[in-house]
Amino acid sequence: MQRITYYAGCLLVVLLAACSKDKTPPGTASLTIINAVPGSKPLVTNFNGTSPIRYDIANQIPYNTFALANNRFSSYVGSQPLALYQYPDTTDKSQPLFNLMLDLPVGSMRTLFLTGSIAAPDTLFANDAVPFHQTGDSVCGFRFVNLSAGSAPVKVTIKGKPGAPEISSLPFKGMTGFINYPVNAAQEDYEFVFSDAATGQYIASIVTTYVHNLPAGWPNPWLYQNYTFALVGIPGGTNGQEQKVLSIRY
Repeated sequence: MQRITYYAGCLLVVLLAACSKDKTPPGTASLTIINAVPGSKPLVTNFNGTSPIRYDIANQIPYNTFALANNRFSSYVGSQPLALYQYPDTTDKSQPLFNLMLDLPVGSMRTLFLTGSIAAPDTLFANDAVPFHQTGDSVCGFRFVNLSAGSAPVKVTIKGKPGAPEISSLPFKGMTGFINYPVNAAQEDYEFVFSDAATGQYIASIVTTYVHNLPAGWPNPWLYQNYTFALVGIPGGTNGQEQKVLSIRY
């Protein structure tokens, strides 16, 4: 009787272990989504494709913003459907602005840049080869991307730095890899300037505030980090559609 009880107990342990294993979530991927569609309303994410969800409580991605809570996802892997609707156009008869199938290998890092226009939406799906910075290197990685639909190729320079530009020509949907820059206390703040590659006409810029003169006790926002600087908006845009540089942290 004791032997039967022992075997029954072992069988129960095996079954419980099997059930626990079945409920263990598989490995996932990191996905960042950026809304760079000028004039778009906040885009509601539906990771069930076009199947109904609670749109009133679903995640929304506003235009020209980046926040970890809204723009970065880590619960999906494999062939992943994704539909994005302009809020509040989320009824059963509404058509998504984007209806995509994403490839998200286990352990991968991807960024989905949504660009183009409401009339002609476009995408750039990037593999994020984010560099690791050794302690003591005092560097930050910067990547540059042109998401400004209708723009001519742009160049990127550092204000006040003579010589060749950092990036000589970046067409629409063109993107660089991450480039390391010193961010130690002796380094002045960088001002990365986006200009027309042919004419040199100024378009927009972004300053890496607190590379230099970091307030006492503040954590350094640049040290050992990686950022993408994205040119968004449209040439000659107004009412929030002006060309600007969006900072995206990785």
